[in-house]
Amino acid sequence: MKFVLETGQNILVHGYDIGKVSITGVNADHPEVKSGVIDEWDADNQLGIFRKSVSIRTNGSITPWHPQDVASFSPEHFIPFSEENPEIVLLGTGQHLRFPPQDCLTVLQQQNIGYEVMDTAAACRTFNVLAAEGRDVILAVLMIEA
Repeated sequence: MKFVLETGQNILVHGYDIGKVSITGVNADHPEVKSGVIDEWDADNQLGIFRKSVSIRTNGSITPWHPQDVASFSPEHFIPFSEENPEIVLLGTGQHLRFPPQDCLTVLQQQNIGYEVMDTAAACRTFNVLAAEGRDVILAVLMIEA
């Protein structure tokens, strides 16, 4: 599926599919392109393509996110989000909605950070809507599995 909302600002999800998420809003000089955080760079379309779990913030920061599935979630995976203090964290859990253990979400609750848990496709769409509103959002996604 391809979902595009172009505002000329911020990072936005351009598309998502099995095993990948592509974003716009970065250019070839973006530090994450040079550092290898972005798995593939589509120079023709100016897209960063991710094939592993990642967190993306509307301010432009892109960070590898180490859990590759819900079973490997631990509270330590959520501490960086609480330190960044966004308005909301959108958690995309792959093809299906699966809630992380409560102790993981408690990390966000203790800092009064809002969160939503949804499948990755829904999280990507919601991220674009909130980014277009100028909200400070972190999108943390697991890849959609086959």
